[in-house]
Parts: sequence; C-alpha cells; structure tokens
Amino acid sequence: MTEPNADITTVFLLRHGQTVNTVDGNYRYNGHIDVLTTPEAEALMARRARQLAPFSVTHAYSSDLTRSSSGAAIIARELGIPHAASAMLREFGMGRWEGLTFNEVRRQYPEDVERKFADFINYRIPGSETIGEIQQRVFPALDDIVRRHRGEVIVIVAHGGVNMLILCRALGLPLENIFRLKQDFCCINRIDYHPDGCRVALMNAPCPQ
Repeated sequence: MTEPNADITTVFLLRHGQTVNTVDGNYRYNGHIDVLTTPEAEALMARRARQLAPFSVTHAYSSDLTRSSSGAAIIARELGIPHAASAMLREFGMGRWEGLTFNEVRRQYPEDVERKFADFINYRIPGSETIGEIQQRVFPALDDIVRRHRGEVIVIVAHGGVNMLILCRALGLPLENIFRLKQDFCCINRIDYHPDGCRVALMNAPCPQ
C-alpha cells in the first residue's frame, strides 16, 4: 500500500478498454467518435479497480467519451469514489480519418498520410486538431487536477494518444518520440507529481507495482 505524502500527487493513468470496432484486430482512428467498449474490457477494468484498491485512491477522472468514461465509472463504483468526465481529456481529434483503419485512410487520403507522417506535430488533417491544440486543452486540465488533489492518489482513464502525450511531457521527451511509447488497452501508468517535477514510476503495465 502507498502511504499518502502531502507533497506528492500520484496519478494512475489508464487507457480505456478495447472498443467494439477493433475486435477484428484492425486499429481504427476513433478520435472523437463515441464508441463502446467490449464486455471483456468492462470486466478487465473492474479487475484494474481491485488492483488499485490498496492505494487509497480518492477520485477518478476521464474523458467524456464513453470508452473512457465507462471505464472510469466502473473504477469509481468499485472503489466508492467520485468520478468526473471532461471533454478536455478527449483523444486526438482525427477529422476525416475518424472511424477508418490505416489501410482505409491510405486508400482514401494518400496525400493526408504523406503530409501527416512527414510533420505529425503541425500538419492538420482536415477537420482535426494539431498536436499543439491538443496540448493546449490536455495539459491545463491535467495540471488543474493534480493541483486540486495535492497529496492524494487519483485515477485518470484517458486514451492512447493522450496518455502518450502526457508521458512524453513527464519524461521530458521531444514529441517526435511519441510513437516509441506503447499504450495497451486497460494498461496502467503511474506518475508521481512533486512540487518541483515528476517521476514516471510505471508504464504500460497490467497492474500497479
């Protein structure tokens, strides 16, 4: 069990569970599309809650998209804690790529693919967000949560892209390295936020250690 520390906020950062439109094994750019998770994912999220129970978690937060908020709601129910959802923690908006597999995107929008992967940070897929715009909503929301829960242990259930963005900042990695990180469905990361910085204690793990 982790003893509370008045100067440290511990964030257990989870990715949502598998979505119903990826059970065929194909990755899809779901972005802001509201997609349900599978019954297996819901059961796994309940298991994550039981694994987190010894850590005296006080609050759960999530994106307002169902695949994220439903997982956080399960954890909140299991642990008997409040849950709040925010649009600021949504996955990267992917514009006209949303709902498509990579192969479908490559066939339909080959110029998008070339330009996006040549300049991932700045290129805007039509209808999407740039990485800078995503940072401008995610980081203030995260920082506000951490500030309001100083000395507590909290859970945030978000998305693969958002989690990698948060981890890049915590690790001091240039954003060009974002895809060197991995976020499996229902994985757990742990970041301890100190007054003068932070420490990543766990990444992409099936359970806290």
